[in-house]
Amino acid sequence: MYLSQCVLNTVRPVNPYLLHKKIWKLFPGQQDEERSFLFRVENLGQAGPQKILLQSRHKPQAVKGDLLLLQSKEINLTGIKAQSKLRFMLRANPTKKIKDQKGKPTNQGKVRVPLIDEIEINNWLKRQLKDCAGIDDNELSILRQDLLSFSKSRSKDKQQYFGKIQTVTYSGIITTSDHQLLMDKIYSGIGPAKAFGCGLLSIAKA
Repeated sequence: MYLSQCVLNTVRPVNPYLLHKKIWKLFPGQQDEERSFLFRVENLGQAGPQKILLQSRHKPQAVKGDLLLLQSKEINLTGIKAQSKLRFMLRANPTKKIKDQKGKPTNQGKVRVPLIDEIEINNWLKRQLKDCAGIDDNELSILRQDLLSFSKSRSKDKQQYFGKIQTVTYSGIITTSDHQLLMDKIYSGIGPAKAFGCGLLSIAKA
């Protein structure tokens, strides 16, 4: 696995879905494959160049354009053992499913809505990690909440689709219970909206 630092030179608000497409260009020849990377904008909401943390299974390659690859290093997670204490950061899209009053058949009568209540937001994270790590309630904090707007083109009719997602940036300390499952979670990401900069669980020794 590789961790890389990138910078997107821009003075305009960042469309997270467009950023996702730019990052994919760092992996030539893999655009038609399943996405094998996660990313997080580290200075989200701030003006100026966007600093991006990129986690990928393959080593990214610098390409021409406004997305600059600053450095990339290979890492391994063999140091994670059972009962390891780890400090973490995660930007996620905590949601729940509710009944759709319109009863649209495309979503089996249910739609995803963002969680607003802080207790529900924290409990969502605990459910995501319950099989692999316990969270220290005294250290768990919500650093920020952001409403991200995005647009994307539908492949069928080429029309622009506009949407919004609610993100939450967590930090805290976890204690591993199943280190292999935790590594799987790190590789695959946590929760939905991974194409919009969510799901990257970064860790360090506490």
